[in-house]
Amino acid sequence: MNPIQESKNELEASIRYAENAISSAKQTIESMATYQEQTGREATLEREVEKLKAELDKLRLDKVCAPTMPVIPKAVAIAIFRKGVQLGIAEAVSELEGQTINVCENEYCGDFEVTFARDIHLDDELDFDWLRGRADDIGETFVLDCLSNLCADNKFECRIHGVDDQEEKKND
Repeated sequence: MNPIQESKNELEASIRYAENAISSAKQTIESMATYQEQTGREATLEREVEKLKAELDKLRLDKVCAPTMPVIPKAVAIAIFRKGVQLGIAEAVSELEGQTINVCENEYCGDFEVTFARDIHLDDELDFDWLRGRADDIGETFVLDCLSNLCADNKFECRIHGVDDQEEKKND
């Protein structure tokens, strides 16, 4: 081979080598870009997975900690309220029945001491039968006023049909 031919062959080989190097570099750049995109997507997906896991844990906790809220019929809630009032009155009356209160006062007028003392028998002064009957006289409107928002305010795990559901509609 002549020197020109050899130089031409070397030059062509160098060009092929350079083209291969450029092609390899392009593939490396594309691979790095793909990796970077994939890594960015993976990071985004990992953040999304963490958010979903946290939301799932919260939902599980809510489901475990917050039992389903039973609905109590309004008539039952009113009856329970009245029974509670009756029991409260009965307890108060039983403590007061048969009791005597001693009222005693001492006062000075100049050099004189004036003393007043009297025993008051509560059976004579109070009408216990009237007190016991007051629970039956409680009107539905009064009871509903007392019961409205009772469950929510005291964090009871129930709702009262016809009372609490009206509040929910107002809030929606």
